[in-house]
Amino acid sequence: MTMFKLRPLLLAGLMCCAGVASGQEAPARMETPTMAGIGEGPSAPEPSQRLDAAELEAYVDGVVEAYMKRLGIAGVTVAVVDARGPLLLRGYGIATQKAVPGRVRADATLFRIGSVSKTFTYLEALKLIDAGRLDLDAPVNDYLPEDLALADDGYPPVRIRHLLTHTAGYEDSALGHLFARSPQEALSLHDYVLRHRPRRVREPGLHAVYSNYSLALLGAVLANVSGVPFEALMERELFEPMGMDVTTFREPLGEDDERTASAWLRDMWSEGFKRTQGGFEKQDFEYIAQLAPAGSASSTSVDMARYMRMLLGRGELDGKRILPASAFARLQGEPLFRTAPQATGFAYGFFRKRYGDVRSLEHGGATLYFHSNMVVVPELGFGVFVSTNTDTGVRLAAELPGLLLERYFPAARSDPPQMPAADEGEALAPYLGAYLGERRNYTRSEKLLLSTVVEVGATAGGHLTLSAGGETSRWARLSDDVFASVEGPGRLVFLRDGAGRVSGFVSPGGHDVFDRAGAFEVPGRLYALLALAGLAAVGVLAGAWLRRRRRCADAGGRSSVRWLAFTALAWLLFLALFATAFVQISAAGDAAIFEYPSTLLRVALWAALPALLLTLASVALLWRAWRSKAFGLWRKLRHTLALTAFVLAGYGVWVWNMVGWKL
Repeated sequence: MTMFKLRPLLLAGLMCCAGVASGQEAPARMETPTMAGIGEGPSAPEPSQRLDAAELEAYVDGVVEAYMKRLGIAGVTVAVVDARGPLLLRGYGIATQKAVPGRVRADATLFRIGSVSKTFTYLEALKLIDAGRLDLDAPVNDYLPEDLALADDGYPPVRIRHLLTHTAGYEDSALGHLFARSPQEALSLHDYVLRHRPRRVREPGLHAVYSNYSLALLGAVLANVSGVPFEALMERELFEPMGMDVTTFREPLGEDDERTASAWLRDMWSEGFKRTQGGFEKQDFEYIAQLAPAGSASSTSVDMARYMRMLLGRGELDGKRILPASAFARLQGEPLFRTAPQATGFAYGFFRKRYGDVRSLEHGGATLYFHSNMVVVPELGFGVFVSTNTDTGVRLAAELPGLLLERYFPAARSDPPQMPAADEGEALAPYLGAYLGERRNYTRSEKLLLSTVVEVGATAGGHLTLSAGGETSRWARLSDDVFASVEGPGRLVFLRDGAGRVSGFVSPGGHDVFDRAGAFEVPGRLYALLALAGLAAVGVLAGAWLRRRRRCADAGGRSSVRWLAFTALAWLLFLALFATAFVQISAAGDAAIFEYPSTLLRVALWAALPALLLTLASVALLWRAWRSKAFGLWRKLRHTLALTAFVLAGYGVWVWNMVGWKL
């Protein structure tokens, strides 16, 4: 899945159980830790040769230990394989904080792998498609029990292929249900799919926009078609045949839950940690059983090495056929979907990312505290899995596979982009501006919390820049509307509307589309409007106080002023409650993800209703102020300007669903 972290307003991206491009996109920019050994490495081995395991071990040790020290990561597990077998299986750091801290063991420490879990769900779907038990182009409703059937909501039917390519058209929703704090809160897959169905907001097959709910639906389809609970199905069809002895979708849920993990597994889980005050603070277990097909799996690097070897063996492991050759041919063929011809595509759920002249099968993932990444390149016979158990581990998980590919395989190295031409800066003008990600909520108040805005700019040297979350990356033009990352692999592909204007771009991972943001679709502008409304409210009430002993002779003007004062009071109340709720959410940190919506936030958003209604009433009475002979022109203008501030803020509140009934 893709995991989310609270950010200064409310969230700084949640992504699950959350997975980011490649399941997990690297930050916009990375300053590589200084360490011996990073840089150009030996040439790629001939097919008959293997990498030098000792040299590989020394290099990976140096990279991992440097990242751990610089970024503050408690524990890491790594597997590196080629088609013949493991090259490196290693654990680093601690898995538990006990009297005697438990060390990470490659064979016996379970890490939460987040959205890497999806790849198992995808493979089982691919097997059923290849066997003719699922039709790629059949409506999903053909394979769901009647009570889970998707309603006809004005869009064409969702088909199986849409669940495999994140193109079903669902809005994003995560707060309050993506993770559960206790086993008692972990719904069954059936109940989750039924209770937490997000709205469809675009036609299926239009854009790839990452969707955890689509994977929950796919898991429900697999369970219904096979007649076996999802967790048991994965064990029977994938984990047991591959000899992945401890990998599981199960969690420690209690003896009365059929999905619970075996007792002997319970001491194998790594704890999740939060980097705090120079140390590591143990966090509670993250329950994802309700959304198991999208992200509840746990594994070791030894088991993940077997999985990657099966993929490198094109469906075969140790002489045993796991995935039919015909099914693997589908997987390694052309992607099922790309939002644009040169964008990263999806091959039956796996990301097909380009490294130089080769393409991967990969997926990343994260929970609140674990970050994982798996990159397999069949063309090179090489695979890497890495997982970290600390909230600071995203960079290491995202970047280690790429470092190894670039070091050992010239074919995986991208040519540096050419320097921009002298006049390139002028040609970049159509691309500049603010863009809003389609991976957001559209119909509820989560919209403000889950939205991502990217600013596209340009350097004096003619590079395009992408800025978000305090990070900036540079991009050089490859061809019309296509840009290559200056710092590493990755392509940025812009989209145009029917009139030929730049309307958006496809994210480098291919799993989201960013549309040009309208005037009211940038959170910063909303906050500016709310601040303006607050200032206007203070001004209105201050003026009313100063004139409290002067009675207006005009009854119409008097009523207009009175209603404007009531409107100002309502806005101040709403703004005070909303600001307090914001401070509370920020102080709660990760806990806010479980507890959303808080009681205070509910009260704050319901308080928006009287502010909106009173604003409408004041607009209706504005003509009385302008007809009043007791008011001078300057007073009428002040009255109108204050009311204009309330109207603009009210429109912003409405656009961002900041009203109580949209919680």
